[in-house]
Amino acid sequence: MSKLLCVGNTEFFLHAFGRALRTVSEYKSSQDRFRDRFVPAFAHRDFSRLWRANLGTTMSFWMQSIAQGWLVVQLTDSPFVLGLLAFFRSIPMLILSPFGGVLADRFNRIRLLLGAQVLMGGSGLAVGILVAIDVIEVWHLALAGITIGASFALSVPARNALVSDLVPRDVISNAVALTNTTMNASRVVGPTLAGFLIGIIGIAGTYFAQVGGYVWSTLNLLTVKGGDDHPRARGSTLGALREGFGYVFRTPIMLALMLLGMSPALFSMPMIMLLPAFVKQDLGAGPEDLGLLMGALGVGAVIGSLMVVTYAKHRYKGPVVLMSAFTFGALVIVLAFTRSLMVSGLVLFISGFFQAVYMATNQSIIQLLVPDQLRGRVLSIWMLSWGLTPLGLLPMAVVAETVGTPVAMVMGGVLSVLVVLGVMIWNQGLWTIDPEQVLADRDEESRV
Repeated sequence: MSKLLCVGNTEFFLHAFGRALRTVSEYKSSQDRFRDRFVPAFAHRDFSRLWRANLGTTMSFWMQSIAQGWLVVQLTDSPFVLGLLAFFRSIPMLILSPFGGVLADRFNRIRLLLGAQVLMGGSGLAVGILVAIDVIEVWHLALAGITIGASFALSVPARNALVSDLVPRDVISNAVALTNTTMNASRVVGPTLAGFLIGIIGIAGTYFAQVGGYVWSTLNLLTVKGGDDHPRARGSTLGALREGFGYVFRTPIMLALMLLGMSPALFSMPMIMLLPAFVKQDLGAGPEDLGLLMGALGVGAVIGSLMVVTYAKHRYKGPVVLMSAFTFGALVIVLAFTRSLMVSGLVLFISGFFQAVYMATNQSIIQLLVPDQLRGRVLSIWMLSWGLTPLGLLPMAVVAETVGTPVAMVMGGVLSVLVVLGVMIWNQGLWTIDPEQVLADRDEESRV
C-alpha cells in the first residue's frame, strides 16, 4: 500500500512539475512573441544597456531643468533671465554639434559618452553644493549650463549613431523609437519627481538626487561592448564637416527632414523653457503643479513614442512627420489661451503625443536613409535643432517679459505652423517616401 502511495505521489509531483515547466515555457514564449512583435531591439543586449543608460541621463537632465527653472524664478522672477540661462545651456549645441558628429565618426562612441557623463554629473553636483551653502548666483547657473550644453553637443551624435551600431538594419526604426521613449519617459518621471522633491528636500537636495541618474547611466555604459566598429571619417575636420553638410544640401528629402526637425525646435519648443514663468504668473501655481504639467507632457510623449514603436514598420512615415509637426505647433497656440491647470495639462498631454511622434519618426527616416560613414555627422546636423531653441527662446523671452508669456507662445506656434506648411508645399516627395524600400533598393544595388 505504501509503495502504491509512493508511486502515486511521485507521478503527481512529476505531473505537477511538468505542468509548471510548460507554464514557464508558455510564459517565456509569450514574452518572446511580445518582444519580437513590439520591441525586437531589446533582443540585442548591448542596445538594452544603452537604452537604460539613456534613461538615466535624460531623467537627470529633466530633473536638473526643472530645479534650475524654479531656482531662477525664485532668484529673479524674470522670464528673460529664464530664457537667457536656457540660451547659455543650448548655444553650445548650435556651435559644437557638428564637431560632435565628426568625433562620433572618428572615435570610440562609448568613451565619448562616458566623458560627457562625468562633466554633466559634476556640474549638477557643483550647483547643488552652491545652493546648499547659499552662495548660488545666476552666473554659476550660466556656467553650469554651458558645461551641460557642450557635453550634450559633443556626445549626443555618438549616442544616436550608436543605435544603428548595436542593432540590425531591420529593427533600426524600432530601436530609434525606443530610444526616443527614454527621453519622453524621463519627462514623466524626471519633472514630476523634481517638482515633489523641491517641495520636500529643497532645490539643493533635488540637484544631489539627479546626480544619481548620471551614476546609473555610467555604470550601464561601462557594460556596452560596441561603439568602435563603425566606418571612420577621413581627412581634415573641416573636410569632414563639409562632407556631412554637402550630403544634406544635395539631398532634398534630407534637407526637408532637417527643416521639419528644426522649425518646431526654433519656434515651438521654447514654450517648455518658459513654462515655469507661465505656471507662476499666468496660472498662479507652484512647483508641484509645474512638475505635474511637465509630467502630463511626458505621459503624452511616452504614449506617442509607444505608438511609433508599435507601428515602426508602417509605410507612411512622411505624412506622419508632416501632420504631427503641424499639430504640435498648433497646440502651442491653444496652450497660450488656457487659464486652468486641468485644461493646460490636457493640452500639454496632446502636445507631448504629437511632439514624440514627429521627433521619433523624423529621426527614424534619417537613420534609415543616411549612409553609415556619414551617420554621426548627419545626426549632428539634425541635433542642431536643439541648439536653435535658444535663438527662438531669446526673442520669445523678450516678448514674454514685455507683453506676457501667452503672447510669446502664440508667436512661436504661428511661425512653426507656417514653416511646416512651407515644407509641405515645397517637397511633395515627403508624402510618398518609403525609407525601408529605399534602403532595400540600396542594398540590392550594392550586391549587384
